[in-house]
Amino acid sequence: MIAHTPTLFAAVALVATIMAFCLLLVGQFNRRDNLLLTGCGLLAHALAYVCYTVYGHAPLWLSYGVGNSLLSLALAFYSASLFRVREQRVPWRLVFSIPAFMLVALMLLLDTLEPRMLLATLVLMLQCSLIFYWARRHVERPGRAHLLLEIGALISLIGLGMRVLAVINGTAVEMRYDTSNLKQSISVAIGTVTVMMYSIGLVLMAKERSESRLQHLALRDVLTGTYNRRAILERFALELDSARGEQHSLAVAMIDIDHFKRINDLYGHLAGDEVLCHCVRQLQQRLRQGDSLGRYGGEEFLLLLPHTTRDGAMAALQGLREAIARSPALFAGNEIALRFSVGLWCAVPGPHDSTAGLLAQADAALYQAKAAGRNTVHMAALLGAG
Repeated sequence: MIAHTPTLFAAVALVATIMAFCLLLVGQFNRRDNLLLTGCGLLAHALAYVCYTVYGHAPLWLSYGVGNSLLSLALAFYSASLFRVREQRVPWRLVFSIPAFMLVALMLLLDTLEPRMLLATLVLMLQCSLIFYWARRHVERPGRAHLLLEIGALISLIGLGMRVLAVINGTAVEMRYDTSNLKQSISVAIGTVTVMMYSIGLVLMAKERSESRLQHLALRDVLTGTYNRRAILERFALELDSARGEQHSLAVAMIDIDHFKRINDLYGHLAGDEVLCHCVRQLQQRLRQGDSLGRYGGEEFLLLLPHTTRDGAMAALQGLREAIARSPALFAGNEIALRFSVGLWCAVPGPHDSTAGLLAQADAALYQAKAAGRNTVHMAALLGAG
């Protein structure tokens, strides 16, 4: 089916304008989503297609030079939005120097057909390739949003490749913006698809990022940034099931900062907060990648050490205790000496062992460590092991 090309351009411009208005309006109320940049990209996209619509009825510098430069600017905004949504540093100079180069180069080649078409197409292909590359690079968890961006970039490259082939085959005139034929219809249809995929992909990425941020906050202790009680207990349940199923040992340590109330009374609650954060930092620096640390409550922490023998767990906890003793916390010019006591359970979990039962045993061992004078590690007897 062959459609009237200027009408197609106008339809794409209308769709992009409506989407841009929605994103710019929504982006004003929640700037953390960084949808304003995507909205600006859609607006530039719409204006580019408006310029294409008047091709043959307006000066070439406007209908072609400005039009393609606006399209390049739209891709630059999409690229910047991709970085901002992922909370990464935007290479502003690189991203926005490309549209500037496009504008200057097209003005110099305005009186030619094939050179200006080839230049504009190759620059746009470069930008789409960069979007594809950046969408795949440094991805924590590839999802639907990244897939849409990658597919959109690949489809854009296909549509632009049709224009390159037209120049190579000497049929560039068939791809003029005021010409209606099957190739043009396909090319503009591809442009419509990419507008949708880029914008929806970036909006979906912002949504996924917000959900990830909320999930992170829901699982993290507000003060120390480590797992909160709910999250560490969920982690404990998973580690227990894994250890029981694979028949490997699991160490469960209850850690309590000695005389924490005295620290609060002597230095104030802000100092106490700094002590908690300092302890978490010191512990996390010395843990293995598979270990899990969470704030169980107040000055108590729960530490899980999978694949750890009793001797290994005892040595690890003694090492952590000694490291904390050598690293006082600093607050308001004061060095605050730290000590902690540990109750430790370690074995291969049996079929009747539960998180509550193992916590009770580790907590009882912690009570014995405190009764023995604190600043020590006490290993629980294997009364509940299977």
